[in-house]
Amino acid sequence: MKQINVSFAILHNNQEEPTMKKRLIALFLCLASLIVMLPGCSGGKISPDSEYRGEQLTMYLTETVYDLDPARAYKNESTRAVVSLLFDTLFVLDENGKVQPSLAASYTVKENKEENEYFMYITLANTNWSDNTPISADDVVFAWKRLLNPNNSYEAAALLFDIKGARAYSEGEGSKDDVQIIADQKRLTIQFEGPIDYDQFLLNLTSLALAPLREDYVGSYKDSDWAKKPGTMICSGPFKLSRISFAKNPDIEYSDINYSEKVKDETTGKTNYPNATKPDDFEESRVSAFVIERNSYYYRNSSKDENLDISVTPYKIFVDCAMSDEDLAEAYKSGVITYIGDIPLAFRTKEEYKELISDAVVEDSLSTNLIYLNENAKISGDKLFAIKEVRQALSMVIDREAIAKALVFAEAANGLVPTGVFDSNSAKKTFRDAVDTQYQYLQFNVDAAKKLLADAKIDPADYSFSITYAAYDEVHYYVAKAVADAWNELGFDVKFNARGTVANNDYYKGTKEIPLDICDDLYYEDLISGSFEVIILDLVAYSADPFCVLAPYATQFSGQAMDMSQVNNYQLSNHVTGYCSEEYNLLMEEIFKIKKAEDRAEKLHEAEKKLMEDMPVIPVVFNKSAYIVNDNLDLNNSKLFGKKKSSDYYPMGATLRYATVDNYDAYLDDCLAFIESKYEEYKANPLAYLGNGAFVDVTWEDFKDESSYYKYLFEKITPKTVKEQAKLEKEQNKDKKK
Repeated sequence: MKQINVSFAILHNNQEEPTMKKRLIALFLCLASLIVMLPGCSGGKISPDSEYRGEQLTMYLTETVYDLDPARAYKNESTRAVVSLLFDTLFVLDENGKVQPSLAASYTVKENKEENEYFMYITLANTNWSDNTPISADDVVFAWKRLLNPNNSYEAAALLFDIKGARAYSEGEGSKDDVQIIADQKRLTIQFEGPIDYDQFLLNLTSLALAPLREDYVGSYKDSDWAKKPGTMICSGPFKLSRISFAKNPDIEYSDINYSEKVKDETTGKTNYPNATKPDDFEESRVSAFVIERNSYYYRNSSKDENLDISVTPYKIFVDCAMSDEDLAEAYKSGVITYIGDIPLAFRTKEEYKELISDAVVEDSLSTNLIYLNENAKISGDKLFAIKEVRQALSMVIDREAIAKALVFAEAANGLVPTGVFDSNSAKKTFRDAVDTQYQYLQFNVDAAKKLLADAKIDPADYSFSITYAAYDEVHYYVAKAVADAWNELGFDVKFNARGTVANNDYYKGTKEIPLDICDDLYYEDLISGSFEVIILDLVAYSADPFCVLAPYATQFSGQAMDMSQVNNYQLSNHVTGYCSEEYNLLMEEIFKIKKAEDRAEKLHEAEKKLMEDMPVIPVVFNKSAYIVNDNLDLNNSKLFGKKKSSDYYPMGATLRYATVDNYDAYLDDCLAFIESKYEEYKANPLAYLGNGAFVDVTWEDFKDESSYYKYLFEKITPKTVKEQAKLEKEQNKDKKK
């Protein structure tokens, strides 16, 4: 019997040494704050009964977000960044690309080779959900079995296939009860099918897609909509969703075939909710602002009256999604916007913003912007994209260098696996560093593309099709336009299919009503259902393992819901593009059976080469993560596992945990002055955060008393800082003694 015990010395409140570590860390942070004269530690940390709850900062993290489900955060890199603020994972990658614990406190591996028994035991650290319920092993089991459910479409399911019974359940050959992950309060027992690479499995556990989830929240609401509003969300990360605001735009409408109609059966008298039988048009509804708030129970023991900000400094982060580029630049220069985490395209391309982004921090994002071609789509009566030469030709006329240059924070894609992904399970060598092949069909060569079409007897003038893109993502639109221009030059008739968001229009059987306080993302619905001809997306790696990027194109690892149309003969579903290559399926099966990461690296490169020959997916650029930080925002206290968090691998959730401004009182005054100066302009804008013209007739003084997302900026908090409160309490105690 072989046993390996691994425990971690972590900053969290774990089983081994909780109290002394936290005291030392709190003392260090307090001293650091005193040195830079920040409010928050002067006179002590923030207590739960304090009037001052901490700093409330305004940032620009993303244009918009609509679904914060960790399992769905991998088709848009901006969404993934925001989700990392709200959900924690069992393990994370540090700035050196090494696996470190987060929700895990320790793990043990036990092997009995004679009996072919291989186990991993993970003990969870002591931390709570945002409702103060302890995070338990049951939450992990629920989240993982949800991914594996054959009725669901989650490509991340393959990350768990080493677990005994997991793959069989996902393929409809076994029960969820046969999946050998067992919960016992804080202890998680995992049994594997056989010997595995444990380091590789731990790398998989850094994926947000495997973050624990609460069954009583996810299971009690419509599964696809639970992560769209505060009332149905519960969070495990440093922040929780506090508020979200939508603004309607009657000038834009989208057709939706997937909405549910309310139909009364005249015979039985029962009400049914079938899918619509014909498209209907709905006006656009977009996120105008959202607020994330400190999870007060994130690594904090409330029963011991520990300080609120022991693990997270900001009290709230307000995200304004409605500002114009000009207003955003002005707000950033004035110090009101403290952080821009999704730099607008105008900032990257226009000369007047060059200085603004000159100090941008640029990192790999483990994300590839690419194109899916639907091989099942009928284009002018033919399955045009099922012809390999057509896919190859469409790829060869894309000028990737020009697109990357225009996007600034991007790199021309020379493969599918994005930059930053490991070659095996170590950051010492990345997958891209190990590639010396120049893939033929990623080279810009218009003449070669025309010859491919001619040899395949394809006349582009005979075909018309559309490119679907997310209407709320300006980078996706730019790529779609550049690609469409190139394909039109070939002679195809290429149109745009902008797909945006509408107020939810589905009747829910459980509540027999339409929840109107959430949005349906029609772009994402089209993507996961395969309702597109061509579609632009960000493919974000589920982990730093190249297998998770390459595997979904094999039918057995596609993660698509099981085809259960044939009774007693369930069928695995191909990738959403319709791509199915028996050669590729066999290759990925061979790779899956190799359990040492370093031994399968060569085969993984062979798999990418095969995809870049068949071209079921067309890589365009490797995305770069870029952000700018205002001079008044301090991220230097951002410590996790004792090291500064500025790297390719730390998520945004770690980066912003300890964000503070240098002079909070002055910052509030700047915010108030900025909004007052813009008030007349904003209240006339129906898409601004003031919302639908609701404040058109409201005076500035009355507006400050309304329940708006900026209200906190107008409330003169007394006392504003812990230092002031300590002084006030001292004076009150003197009065009592008198």
